[in-house]
Amino acid sequence: MPYRFPTLPRLCLLLVVTAASSVPTHALMRWNEGKDQIHVSTGATWMYDSNIYTNAEESGDDIIRGSLGIEYRRQAGLIGVNANVGFAIANFSENVDENFTNPSMRLEFTKDTGRTTGTLGFNAQRSSRADPAANARTDSWNYGAELRLKYPINERHSVTGGLDWARQDYSDNTFLVDIDTTSLAADWFYVFTPERDLFGGYRLRFSETTGDSRFADHSVSAGVAGRLIRGLNGTARFGFQNRVDLNGTGLDNSGYNASLSSTWSFTRAVALSGRISKDFSVTSTNISTDVLSGGLDLQYARSAKLTFSAGVGAGITKFLGDIGGNREDTYFNYYGRVQYTFGEWLRVGASYSYFRNWSTLAFSDFERDSITFDASSRF
Repeated sequence: MPYRFPTLPRLCLLLVVTAASSVPTHALMRWNEGKDQIHVSTGATWMYDSNIYTNAEESGDDIIRGSLGIEYRRQAGLIGVNANVGFAIANFSENVDENFTNPSMRLEFTKDTGRTTGTLGFNAQRSSRADPAANARTDSWNYGAELRLKYPINERHSVTGGLDWARQDYSDNTFLVDIDTTSLAADWFYVFTPERDLFGGYRLRFSETTGDSRFADHSVSAGVAGRLIRGLNGTARFGFQNRVDLNGTGLDNSGYNASLSSTWSFTRAVALSGRISKDFSVTSTNISTDVLSGGLDLQYARSAKLTFSAGVGAGITKFLGDIGGNREDTYFNYYGRVQYTFGEWLRVGASYSYFRNWSTLAFSDFERDSITFDASSRF
């Protein structure tokens, strides 16, 4: 489908919002010798999306989006505080029922000094997005809380722990289910060399939906953090996972799980990042899935202000059990982006992305591409 640029009034509105967001102001506040700060961020985006519902019908639209956020930081005393409040507004040209105004909030406490360090965070955000598993646009409130702790036993040994809770609460439960996820994880780290840590750990994760699905995932894994090989830095984890159906309906599954994130800096200007993950999850349509995905991202800094980036990705999603209907989705995507930074008060960029999904379910077999122009400011 050919691109349709926005009508003149809507394009003018975008330009006005962008210009307003790029004007430096004195809204930034600092006090207590700079230990307390308030930042304001704004953004404006125009996008054409060829498939806003991510299904075989391929309904396209152009979208204008604006955002505003206020951030408070306090770095004084034993506990640091980070708080964010913001909202995003989107206007669709033809599918006006998909217009949204989504608020977001986050509060985080950090402890970076002393023997025990960690973070405690709480967040809430309303999300409107295209869901490839449901092949529709969904609206939900996403709530979360997390606790991260690190305790050094001695110079070479340390333990870390984490407790996470998340809830996806969908506004329409006609065919979507709300999902609660709680996980508890612990790792033992050993300083193998000054550049490399070895670790091993265990994770217990509970998933429960309003569709009466309940799972417990047990995962044992090990890995390395720091220098993976010469020139390649990051974190790699590999392990075995067993999913137990707590309702006893025969949806037990097991297999390996993995996560990898790494960066190779060829020069100061060129860096290549890679990622791989494999894990069980539950979709918004109450189906248990086994997902393997990965991607590569290349960034070239032509100068301190001008950067180019490009990337590719691929993945396989297996929908498990009888309710999954032997569905299997395979996707491939790529993107390109250019960004120019005038200063922290104004960044402008343009990008193109392409996504192709092959599915054994005909309605889920689709293509999607988009072109985006954006501007953002922080002061």
